[in-house]
Amino acid sequence: MKILRKEPLKKHTSFRIGGPAEYFCVPKNVDELRECLLFAGKNHLPVAIIGTGTNLLALDKGFSGLVIKLAGGLNRIKVRGRIVHAGAGAALPKLLASLSRRGLAGLEFLAGIPGTVGGAAVMNAGAWSKEIGPYIERIKVLDKDGNVKVLENKDLDFSYRGSALQASHFIAAEVVLKLRKGKPGPIRKKITGFLEKRKINQPLGIPNAGSVFKNPKGKFAGKLLEEAGFKGMRSGDAQVSTRHANFIVNLGEAKARDVIKLMTRMQNTVWRKFKVKLEPELKIMVQSIK
Repeated sequence: MKILRKEPLKKHTSFRIGGPAEYFCVPKNVDELRECLLFAGKNHLPVAIIGTGTNLLALDKGFSGLVIKLAGGLNRIKVRGRIVHAGAGAALPKLLASLSRRGLAGLEFLAGIPGTVGGAAVMNAGAWSKEIGPYIERIKVLDKDGNVKVLENKDLDFSYRGSALQASHFIAAEVVLKLRKGKPGPIRKKITGFLEKRKINQPLGIPNAGSVFKNPKGKFAGKLLEEAGFKGMRSGDAQVSTRHANFIVNLGEAKARDVIKLMTRMQNTVWRKFKVKLEPELKIMVQSIK
């Protein structure tokens, strides 16, 4: 297992923002993940877990500790009937392609979300009024000491863009899903339809980290922000998308401080105008497992 020093996090986030990680590794399997955690424990290092870095803002100063990247390593997908075992580092597009070939339906709504299976499970990823949580049977996790535990669906306390894993010290290693039988053709057609919807509304092709804020109950964050006049607003090279006001894009050399400045202004203005509190969906890399 290779552990890198001073690895630039901007290379590992869709925002293309972030300073260096003091230590950085990409475990290929559960054994290597355990090795990473034991290395951190032995050296008293804080730990941050990332997937493809698609819902993440890494700070300009980087991360003082060990960053473990699951994407590119724990990516095995195994199918038995309607039950799917997917490594936490498996990319969602790869999972959907595998499911459509096998005629397994249910997760088409995730089309266009570029994260990992583990990240999707931890944040209960969803779109178009659907979420991944109901399709999850159980998740194999590791604690900070490398011990394996299995959490059943009832233990995971799924909520809107959340789960019990977010407030825990567990690291998802494998997600077990139960899907329904379908036909490859209609499944692929649904996936294509959801992808087309995203192309119309979202700033694809420009570095960003997806939706910045969760939708408040009964409202849409993007609509509130558009009505508040945020489309096109800039701080440095960070800009509120001109296509969708709940996206911030990196026009070239944006810094984390630029993004945070925009987010704060967006929250304050929406509260002042509409008395609605916007809660970030974007994760800022400040929390760690110690």
